[in-house]
Formats: sequence, C-alpha cells, structure tokens
Amino acid sequence: MTDRTLRVPVRTLPAVGLLAAGCAAAAGMPAAHAAPSAPSARAVQAVQASQAVPDAAARAARPRIGKVIATIRIKRMHLRIKVREGVSERVLSKGVGHYPRTAPPGRLGNTVLLGHRTTWLHPFGKLDRLRRGDRIVLKAHHRTYVYRVRGTHIIRPGDRRALEPVPFKPGKAPNGEYVTLISCTPKGSDRRRIVVVGKLGK
Repeated sequence: MTDRTLRVPVRTLPAVGLLAAGCAAAAGMPAAHAAPSAPSARAVQAVQASQAVPDAAARAARPRIGKVIATIRIKRMHLRIKVREGVSERVLSKGVGHYPRTAPPGRLGNTVLLGHRTTWLHPFGKLDRLRRGDRIVLKAHHRTYVYRVRGTHIIRPGDRRALEPVPFKPGKAPNGEYVTLISCTPKGSDRRRIVVVGKLGK
C-alpha cells in the first residue's frame, strides 16, 4: 500500500484494486499493487453513517501497520495464524493482513482480510474449500468472534463491492458484523479474486 493511500481520510475506503496484494502471479511472485481510485459516493455515505467516533479519536485508535490485531482460525482449512494491520507485501509475507479502515474484528461493518494462496505462508491456499455454515473464528482483545460463511464470490480485480460495509451491497448501511476473506483465483494466477463472506453469529 502506498503512502498516498494511507493518507486517505478515515471515512473513505481505498479501492479494491489493492486486492492484488493477496495474490500470486503465474510465475509464483506476488502481484504488484494497483493504483488506488476513489470509492463510490454511496459507499462513503454508508461508512460515514456507521462512524460514531470523531476523526481524531479514530486516528488515535487505529493500529500501526504491521501490528498483530487478531488471530484467525478456520478448521476446514486447518488454519490458525496471526492477523496484522495492513496489506503491504511485508505484512502479507507474515500471514494475513487486515485492510485498513475496514471494521475491526467483531465490530459493526465489514472486516476485510487478505492472504496469499501460493506464496510466503500462503494462509488462504485452501480458501476455495470453505462451505456455507463453516466457522471463521477471530480472536481479538481477549474476545472470540465466530462468523459463519454465507457465500463465495469470484470477481474481477477492479470490483470494489467486497469492501462495502455490507459486502456486495453498495450503499447499504451496516446491518451486522461481517468478515470478508480475499485472495486470488485460480491458484498461481491473479486474473480473478475469490471472496468468502461470513457474518457474526448471535
């Protein structure tokens, strides 16, 4: 992620073009980051509606890039790994990255997580095995959040809908706590993105 992207105001989301950060190119090397572009006006409005804290407080509470913010566990994938803030190549080389300015684990909105499928620790190598109802467990701040898989999507690299406060529902105000896992598909290619969406159980 570039410095310019990091300076985007807190109430806007960077573009989904950076999903390339979670991919491996055909040659087995990580794909380059795409240039960011502005999110839709409706997406910005939805995020603004869900933000109750002032900008200054939000900035102060934002974790630094590279900091461990959670642990993710998915039984079907035999996965247990740390989640760090950010989606730079350095962060993703160590495991799973949290897309900045998306919801923190367990909070209202959409917690977006990226991971490689074939390079480095390839935490999302088995992402395509997840099925509806599977558990995605995030542990953060001494609390455990259990999400249930609701569906899988295959999208183009420039499709921003996975970053919406309600995934794939542009402009809709948050109505629950979601987690969105993103990587590339097919394995060894960055032509498409595989997106798995879960929702926190009550």
